[in-house]
Amino acid sequence: MEGAADGNRYRSSIRNGKKGETVGKRAWLATLSLCAVATLAGCSFFGGDGGPAFTNWEPELSPDGRMLVYESVFGETLELFSFDLEIGEERRLTENEVEDWSPSWSPDGDRIAFASNRDENVDIYVLTFETKEAQRLTTHEADDINPSWGVDGRIYFNSNRSEVWEVYTIDPDGSNLTKITETEPPE
Repeated sequence: MEGAADGNRYRSSIRNGKKGETVGKRAWLATLSLCAVATLAGCSFFGGDGGPAFTNWEPELSPDGRMLVYESVFGETLELFSFDLEIGEERRLTENEVEDWSPSWSPDGDRIAFASNRDENVDIYVLTFETKEAQRLTTHEADDINPSWGVDGRIYFNSNRSEVWEVYTIDPDGSNLTKITETEPPE
């Protein structure tokens, strides 16, 4: 995932009272500083070699409690994997040269929503568990991340398509895109 070098992409409309500096900009700078320190210290999460590998991340239990889905480094990218808790078997769900992450099970356990940068930017996809076929749901040039499948059958996610990060929802077939939250963009 890429961000703007000046931090504008991550700006929040919440102000802290210091000469108009946004809380989001301060958080972005703090995150950037943390990444720099972690990289220099050798943390493998940030590309160093001093810590454990970035594996088996963001686990989510299937609705029936039998399977886990998670992302893990495979070669040079993040891929999605499932793990059958009853028989102890891992299955690779995605295989490509880009990042796939943030898996979320559908309420019926047949599909998994996830974020991926497969098409030049980050969008939301749905993978059919049995066939491993993925369908792209969002196509906006902005980033769409953090999918979460609701009990109502809709997928909730964050997008910066309106100059600030907002919550949106979409049907699993890619229809009925709806903006949930409304935040005023920074001045």
